[in-house]
Amino acid sequence: MKSIRMAAGAAMLALSIGMAGCAGMGESSNASVIDAQSKPITRGQKIVMATHSFNVFISTDPDRAAPTRTQAVVPGGAAAPAAATPAQRPDPCNAASRATAGAPTGTPLLTKLSNEAGLTGQEFLAVQMIGGSTPMQHWDQCGGDESKNIAKAALLAGGDKVDVFTMSPNAKMPEPGIDNFGDFVIAHNKNARIMVQSSWSAYDGHGSTPSVGGTGGGNFKNAERDNETRDNVQKWLANEKAADGYLPKLRAQLEGIDKRAGHQITYVVPSSTAVYTLRTAVIDGKVPGVTKQSELTRDPIGHPTTVQAHLVGYVWYAAMYRKSPVGLQALVDKADPNSAKREKMLQQIAWNAVVGEPKSGVKGKTVVVGS
Repeated sequence: MKSIRMAAGAAMLALSIGMAGCAGMGESSNASVIDAQSKPITRGQKIVMATHSFNVFISTDPDRAAPTRTQAVVPGGAAAPAAATPAQRPDPCNAASRATAGAPTGTPLLTKLSNEAGLTGQEFLAVQMIGGSTPMQHWDQCGGDESKNIAKAALLAGGDKVDVFTMSPNAKMPEPGIDNFGDFVIAHNKNARIMVQSSWSAYDGHGSTPSVGGTGGGNFKNAERDNETRDNVQKWLANEKAADGYLPKLRAQLEGIDKRAGHQITYVVPSSTAVYTLRTAVIDGKVPGVTKQSELTRDPIGHPTTVQAHLVGYVWYAAMYRKSPVGLQALVDKADPNSAKREKMLQQIAWNAVVGEPKSGVKGKTVVVGS
């Protein structure tokens, strides 16, 4: 949900951090350890999430629940539908309130993909969802009480069984909550990877959420996304990768955590790169069944429709398991004549974004989108 500077002429930066960023970390820089940090994952992962609504949908079934739904999610994956007002929603810091939350129906988006690939056993151990949040808000949730803070409690309870801890920052970068959770994982979950999503901009950069000092998007409407030109969307891609852009700042902060861990434990999940690439393809008229950019989002802030949610799901699959999603059929809608071709294109865009991100930890060759 980061803010986007729309200034023209931003230079592209090919910043080779990735595994090379961990060189000089003592024994962890040897070839066998580096290989282990980049080879494909062959079993379902146990996941703890501290997230917001631009990411939480990978842990839900988007065919049964709209990705914009606010949830109170508790350890073990139980979730309650959003109430009419925040005051009516289950209090995530109150055990009695959490106990009333019902189990979600359906299979989570990411689990559908991992199951098809034979990566069984994937489990969302806990999902702490705060709308429009920053990692620091998650760190401070429930006054920071480790027994009540869903994310911290799950990390403590899971110990070495936790495979992955995820965060999804907002516009602020660097962000202190990332370091706080990084050190927490180092202390309590020595085998875990930390995976951090770079999200697309809320309101197309016309506003930001209160958690980073914003007041929303004003009068910006979802339909106005259709007015964005190809040049502008390409500038967003360039800006996020520029020397002073969001991605280099995120990589640098994560490298600090790696150094304190003594080896690479952090990885970037480049959802923003994939989303902007998809929008370019829509502008070019190349996405089967999608003619307008506004068809990718549900509302002014930018919550995804099914198409964009699937794209982000493929990004997470590729980054989580270090495998190409191209060819997976789990999300294809047989009733939609455009679905199969569109899902393949989304998979290709996702794979290219992940292998093109130097701190994704994923090695591979890009593919021709639309082939």
